[in-house]
Order: sequence, then C-alpha cells, then structure tokens
Amino acid sequence: MIHTRWTKYRVLVANKCNYSCPFCHNEGQEKQTKADLMSLEDFKMLVDFLLTEDIEELNISGGEPFINKDIVDMIEYADNKLSCDISCATNLSLIRPEQIERLATTRVKFNVQFPYINEKAFKKSTGNGRLSDIIRNIQILRNKNIKIGLNTVIQNGNTTDYEQIIMFAIENDLPLKLLPQIGGSHSDQYKDFIIPILEKYSVEYKDKGCGALRWVLEKEGHHTTVLYIDSPCFYKDITTCRKFAEIRIHPDLSAQTCILKEPAYQLNFEKGYHFVKNQIQELWNDFMTC
Repeated sequence: MIHTRWTKYRVLVANKCNYSCPFCHNEGQEKQTKADLMSLEDFKMLVDFLLTEDIEELNISGGEPFINKDIVDMIEYADNKLSCDISCATNLSLIRPEQIERLATTRVKFNVQFPYINEKAFKKSTGNGRLSDIIRNIQILRNKNIKIGLNTVIQNGNTTDYEQIIMFAIENDLPLKLLPQIGGSHSDQYKDFIIPILEKYSVEYKDKGCGALRWVLEKEGHHTTVLYIDSPCFYKDITTCRKFAEIRIHPDLSAQTCILKEPAYQLNFEKGYHFVKNQIQELWNDFMTC
C-alpha cells in the first residue's frame, strides 16, 4: 500500500473565534470561506481516510475548535479510530465541565493559546479573555489527568513578558511552545533574547531538524520542556518545512500546504478514497518551493 508523505494533519474544524488576537491569522484561513464549521460527517470521513496513512499527529484546530458543537464527538471519534497522537489547539475559554468529563477518557492533549501571564495584557491581546479563567481551566484539566501544553506567540521584543511566561511554565511543570509571529517585524531575531533565557535553566538541548529547537529546563525541583519554533518561513527553507510535513484541512475540506499560501483545492471524497489519496500525494509532489 502506498502512503502519502504528509505525517501531520491539522484539521481546522472552525473558521471562527471568540478572541480577537492581533497576531492571529486564523491558522492561515481567509476570514470568509465556504464553510465556517466542519461537519461531524466530514470529520469522520477524513479520519476514516487517515486510517490507511502512517501519520504522527492529528491536530484539531481552528479558529476556536470549541465553537464547533461537535468538537467532543470529533475528538472521541479520532481517539477511537487512530493510533497517532491527537492534540487540540484551543484558547480554553469555552470548554464546559461535561465536555471535560468526556475528554478525560481520551488521550487528547490540549495546546492552549497563552499570550501573556499578566491579566491586563492578556485581556488586551485577546480582546475579551480572562487569564484567571484560563488558569482555572488548566488546573481542572490537569486534575483530570488531561495533558496540557502552552502555546505563546512572541509578538515583540519585550524580554520581561516572555521570561515571565517561561518561569510560569517551569514552576507549573507545563510544556511550552514559543512561536515567533510570522510576518512580524524582526520576528526572525526574537531568538536572540529568548535563547539566553532558556539557557539559564537548560539541562538538555536538541535541534529537532524541522524548525523546532527543544530545551529541557529545571529550577528548584520543577522542570518542563520548551520548543522554540525557528520557523522555516523566515528563511524560505523548504527542505526543513518538508521535514515537518504538516498539511492543513479547512472546514470545507480544502487543503493547504503552507500557512502563507492559499488552499489548493477541496478534497473530493465523492470520487473515492483513491482519488483523495492522489490529490494529497499531488500536493506533496508540488510542495517544493516557498
């Protein structure tokens, strides 16, 4: 059986968000698409297709995925069907107690958008978010043994803001991913002030070879891992980007190979799984330049 080369699928189940973060590009989506929400039927069809693919991770994303009323059913379906890692990128503001109870029986990991550790700055960045609510929800999820990681988009060169987030991650033993804002002024240089902070607490370092630099940090009996995404986009490094091998599927089942490019075309499941496999393989074959 021939497998396509994409190893990570980011499925965008919502094209809406209750936040208005200035750095957000809706994961590369246009503000207006043919569909705001992916249907449960389409999601299941996509997961069933992935049963024959050798993939590392299914990342359920958006927009804010918890705007989609079927989000828990989607995660449960993927958890039951797939053997790969399953994650969900969310701001964690809309999750309800009954959803948490159901998700506690799955292996999903939440990657929580976490722009600031200061309440005022958090609200200003998100438009209407409450940091205290998010920290409470993080603790509830951890009490249910649901895996949590923090995602922070680095928006400026304010060393203090990001050192505070790094310290919060260490003190709470929470994995952290730092993502310099793509398209931001001097974003490719943010590592010049971030890396020295990480090196102060580092006990282990690895370049993962796909644009991700990984540290293990320790301080006063606490430890965590931090990924700094030195984005291939900054250098137009298609070789590194291909090693990461992530494809994005939009709510209308259109496929996007690069966050800076438009979706190529819709996956046409009506013509059968072999046809879709050829579509996705064609996208990989064409994914040769930035």
